Amino acid sequence: MQQLQQQIIKNKWQYVLHKLFDYPSIVLIGGRWKTGKTDFALFIAENLLKMPFGQGGGMMISEVASNIKTDNPKFRYIYDLVSLRNWLYESKCRKLYIFDEASEHLPSRRAMTTKTVSFIQLIPEISKAHARMIVIGHQLLTIDKTFLDDVWCRGVFLKLGLKKAQLFSSLLTHPYTFSNIPATSIKFDPYAIAPFQETPSGSVIFKDEDKQLVWRWLDGETYKQLGVHNMKLNRIIKKILRFYMENELHVTPT
Repeated sequence: MQQLQQQIIKNKWQYVLHKLFDYPSIVLIGGRWKTGKTDFALFIAENLLKMPFGQGGGMMISEVASNIKTDNPKFRYIYDLVSLRNWLYESKCRKLYIFDEASEHLPSRRAMTTKTVSFIQLIPEISKAHARMIVIGHQLLTIDKTFLDDVWCRGVFLKLGLKKAQLFSSLLTHPYTFSNIPATSIKFDPYAIAPFQETPSGSVIFKDEDKQLVWRWLDGETYKQLGVHNMKLNRIIKKILRFYMENELHVTPT
């Protein structure tokens, strides 16, 4: 009987994860302080990395990044908008970004900061890049309301304790409650601050050589320092601009 109950719980959990993450989406995790919200988000990511995609071949998620610093090299540490945007378009595989401490970084009670505006402008790119996002905050109502928009928000988890969470989603007929949630195996410091800023600090390294060249130029290096003719740099800049503008393109029927 116990094995049957465990199988039912497992099937319900996998069913819910498919509902929430089969398509590009934002899922929120809220709750009181020290109820294991960050741990729970990392646990979800672990599950998604092991699950097959519901509507076709391959895995549900292939890459994970976060502003949470962990000891796992498979979980990229990204805590600025420039690096996040670059990572989203770095490859065509399915990605998950975990954004911790959103209540502190993007609060709705303040005037719209440039960081908030820039992050909100990034949200539609989550879908274009075939990505998913988990947003964590101890007070979800203080996070900018854009995150709660039904267009991309597919569900909200409320942590009721270290091992218990309740899910609310318009995709489900009723709220789902999960108990005895195991801890994540990903090691992280629960007392560390999860930073997030507009631009990178320190050296920025792109895998793509052309992007690296343009970044150095934007950072103030001359053609001589770059070792490139201005006409060649112009062609590279146009190519990169075209790529990003085509991803932003919205064609209006005439």
